[in-house]
Amino acid sequence: MKDFQEEKRQTYEITQDMTRQYKGMQEELLSRINALEKTIETLNDRLAEADLRQERVLKEKNSIIKMKDDEIADLKAKMDDMAEEFGDMLRETLEKMRERIEVSNGNFDTPDVMIQQRMEEMKGSDS
Repeated sequence: MKDFQEEKRQTYEITQDMTRQYKGMQEELLSRINALEKTIETLNDRLAEADLRQERVLKEKNSIIKMKDDEIADLKAKMDDMAEEFGDMLRETLEKMRERIEVSNGNFDTPDVMIQQRMEEMKGSDS
């Protein structure tokens, strides 16, 4: 019976030791699980923030692109207007130059005719 009591006590001590080890391991694993869950939560928060930043940057980029496209369209319209105005100015200048040439040609014709008339008058009066 003494052996039985001794064996029972040893079994009880071993069981107690095993239970303590099991509970220690369980606490350690629960602690590790909690730490990893906190890490997951932190990483998910950072991911959400990064997604928001990316979305904001994308909106800003698209806004800048639209603004620059609008500016390009405005500048192209101004260039077209200026080209049209310049074309009109060139046409006006060409028309004025034609008028001046015609006036100049008219002035040259008139003195020539007047000179010819004078010469004929002089010839007539000499004869």
